[in-house]
Amino acid sequence: MKINLRVVYRFISYYTPKFLKAKIKNYADKKEMKIALDRAKRTKVKKEDVISIFDRLDFSGDVFLHTSIMNVGKVEGGVKFLVNVLKERIVDEGHTLLVSALPYRGVFKDYLEKEPVFDVRTAPIAMGAINEKLALLEGAKRSIHPTHSVVAIGDKAEYYVSEHHLDETPFNTHSPYYKLLQNEGKILLLGARLNNVTYIHVIEDLLEDLFPIKCYYKKKYIVKCIDEKGRELCVKTRCHDSFMGIFRDSMILYEGMKRTGVFESYPFGESEVILIDVKKYTLYYLNMLQQGQSIYGRHKVTKELKIQIDKIITNLTTN
Repeated sequence: MKINLRVVYRFISYYTPKFLKAKIKNYADKKEMKIALDRAKRTKVKKEDVISIFDRLDFSGDVFLHTSIMNVGKVEGGVKFLVNVLKERIVDEGHTLLVSALPYRGVFKDYLEKEPVFDVRTAPIAMGAINEKLALLEGAKRSIHPTHSVVAIGDKAEYYVSEHHLDETPFNTHSPYYKLLQNEGKILLLGARLNNVTYIHVIEDLLEDLFPIKCYYKKKYIVKCIDEKGRELCVKTRCHDSFMGIFRDSMILYEGMKRTGVFESYPFGESEVILIDVKKYTLYYLNMLQQGQSIYGRHKVTKELKIQIDKIITNLTTN
């Protein structure tokens, strides 16, 4: 039996006492920063190289962006340059650009247990400088969701974010993530990896109780939120089970998706740029689920699960 070392590390970390977790995290953060600084000294990406990559990418729809420039090296022009390129190539061409706007770092459950108030006007964006800068662009709209807020910029920004608070799970049919599938959008990874792609939870939410892995805690949280006009509303949401996150590994999809044309990719410094077709991604993963394999490991395929997956696949391939 092949042992996944990432899973082993997460399992050990999950049961580590809190005082040790803080020390380990502090050590890991310092180590990660040193690696990033060394990478920036070693690898520099020129503006013309970025432009060349973007010229090859098929931005034929709306785009959800995930970035991890620390994995790349040092990009000439930095955040300001990348934000301008993203705006010019996606938003100015008539598409809508979406980015994660989670207001915290760490474990979802810990955050929710503190009974936060989510104010869409002032809540921080703990997702890096590029996401922060994009959120400041004229016309940017932010969804009201206490754990998985999204910022959208472009013609359909209001459409993407306006209903996010209506579902009891973050990735259901009113969410920007699901609407990206409806609009046959793309997911763009700049140095980020498949494990950073939150969209995959849309498939879990679509299958609801039939999904073979119980991803959510039973408890439902009611969070006070404030909209852009200062009005108060209560948003009900469920929280992902952090224990199940130990076993989650989306990188098992990489080779098969690359082989079957689910995404296009190009070298980018010490990492890569990946542009994923959301519809193809969804169909690929649904077919995997029917074969008894998920990003959490192997599972039993029930008759009910197979029927529901067939329905979703039929709907996606006939519309």
